[in-house]
Amino acid sequence: MEPIQGFILYSICSAAVAAIAGRKGQSWSAYLLVMLPLGPMVVLTLCRVTQGLASGPAAAALAFCVPLMALLLVMLSKAQKPLAVCSQH
Repeated sequence: MEPIQGFILYSICSAAVAAIAGRKGQSWSAYLLVMLPLGPMVVLTLCRVTQGLASGPAAAALAFCVPLMALLLVMLSKAQKPLAVCSQH
């Protein structure tokens, strides 16, 4: 897989997790703004720490752990309760 294809696929996964968070009443933009830069940062850090030994499929798999962990966080968090409607007579 070419790097641009991997980043596009990663962006689509991040957008899907953000959409699920939005449907549950959570801040979809916060999830998206955290996930988009965090995946590439994890890959770059891994490559620097291992001095380039962990590149390719291992680095890509680790990058996709970020949206998976965010999805797990979204699924385990409780949905926000709707605000009570206050009607005045």
